[in-house]
Amino acid sequence: MNTLKRHFSLIIPLLALLFSLESIVLVNRAISVKEDKLSQSYSILLASRQKLSLEFIVKNVREAKNLIPINPDFLLERLKQNMTEANLANVKKDLPFFYSLKLSVFPNQKRLEDINQILLKIPGVQKVEAFSKTHNQVYRLLFLIKINVWIFASLIAILSILLIIRQIQIWRFEHSKRMEIMSFLGAPVWIKNGILFRLAIIDSIITSICIIVGTFYLSMREDFKEMISALEIQESIFRFGSDFLMLLSISILISVFSVLVVIFSQRRF
Repeated sequence: MNTLKRHFSLIIPLLALLFSLESIVLVNRAISVKEDKLSQSYSILLASRQKLSLEFIVKNVREAKNLIPINPDFLLERLKQNMTEANLANVKKDLPFFYSLKLSVFPNQKRLEDINQILLKIPGVQKVEAFSKTHNQVYRLLFLIKINVWIFASLIAILSILLIIRQIQIWRFEHSKRMEIMSFLGAPVWIKNGILFRLAIIDSIITSICIIVGTFYLSMREDFKEMISALEIQESIFRFGSDFLMLLSISILISVFSVLVVIFSQRRF
């Protein structure tokens, strides 16, 4: 019972730490997929007196991905009812070339303003419609979600590391007599504190498995699948193999670091 309690005392803060880390990873992947979807559906409209080419636009806007000419016939059809054939012919002759410019990424607000100014400086371009208001609303919402998750997860991570160090200090106190005997026998530091490293690594493995199992369970829930589908995030944001290795590496690194902090802080007194 004491052994189980001893492990739980470290597993709980490790669970909080790895949960916050996995949350950041999943949210970032979801936002990245969402940004990619938005960039595919988002386009900038251009009106130019001269014909434009994608190669020329790319020289000025590195994010330019595709430039599609827009047929102005739909506009002429609307004017046809209220104009004579002669006037319609004159309007058609003076109409500029219309283009839809697609970008390879979902730009932030500042970059979108820069792109807008760059496009307006291209010879022949008369009008640029970047739909900046709608774009900025979506971008700010995604940015706000990302920042909030980072702040929340960072606070949990700091508190968890403090709790982990505190628990290792308790372990060291529980095994202090054994360590003193080993010191008298001339054992090196890593052997004398081997029990601390061993317990920390075992709990890191257990915690990493728990987080991955919990994530797998979450991914299989129908209500979670419906939420993912509603957000139009069809691509899988779950990568269990690489996530497990990442969580295991980070948890062992933090656990070993915490043990070293306790060892060196005790040697100073």
